Parts: sequence; C-alpha cells; structure tokens
Amino acid sequence: MDINDRISQLITNLQMNPNSFADNIGVKSPVIYNIIKGRRSKPSFEVLQKILIAFETINANWLLKGEGEVWRNNEQSVALDKGYETIEEKIISLVESLRVELGANPSLEELSELIHTLLAENMKQKEKIAALYTKQDKILEVLRDKLSLDL
Repeated sequence: MDINDRISQLITNLQMNPNSFADNIGVKSPVIYNIIKGRRSKPSFEVLQKILIAFETINANWLLKGEGEVWRNNEQSVALDKGYETIEEKIISLVESLRVELGANPSLEELSELIHTLLAENMKQKEKIAALYTKQDKILEVLRDKLSLDL
C-alpha cells in the first residue's frame, strides 16, 4: 500500500470524504483529490505535516512508511468533535467562575443552557454538511464513470 492509499484509508477510517478531510487539514479539495484519485500525485511535506497536526493520534510511521498501526496507542482521533469539546469545556469553566462571583443567577443558567443548545445544533449541522459532501462525492464518481469525465 503506497502513501496515497494510506491517505485514502485514513479518510475512510475517519468517516470523512475528501472535501471534509481537506477542510480539516487546511488545504483545498483538489489537492486531496489529486493525491487519492485523479493524478495520484505524491503528497507534499506540507500536506503530510498538516495531516499529522490535525490528527494528533495518527502514527507518523504508518502514514509515511506503512509501518505499524494507523493510530498511536490504538486511539482513533475524532477531530470533528475535538474543537467543540474544547469550546464546551471553556464555557463550563467560565460559567463556574461566574457562579462563584455572582452566586446563583437564573440568567446565568439560561445563558449556559442556550450555549449548550447552540453547540449541539452546530454539531448536527456539521454532520449534515459532511453527509452532503459524501453525496456529492458519490454523484461525481457516477458522473466520472458514466460520462467518462475528468472532474
């Protein structure tokens, strides 16, 4: 399995599609498509570095050389949720600090609940967008196959 196949496998393991994967690592979608589909060009050092930074639990030896397991210590990274967990932890900490300073305050409790609801709704929207990217990829694949297009 070459590095292009490993990146493709990684995208599948993360339950992502090339577009969402590209967004997560901070590159444009065609870069990823050219690595895993199209021209199957080799990833640049910058792309590899961005992958390892975005998904901290990836085993670099596996990604670069195909040695060992995909995940360090068999931990799978859930990068999509990571940012939201951090935000929620910060909000909880801030609310606790305000409770200490202000005491029991109904407005504070209402604000905390509203923020929690917004974060949950935001996560649902992110999942819907990821599903749309997957559908888009399937449509493009059908078009390529049926019409012999190079999209």
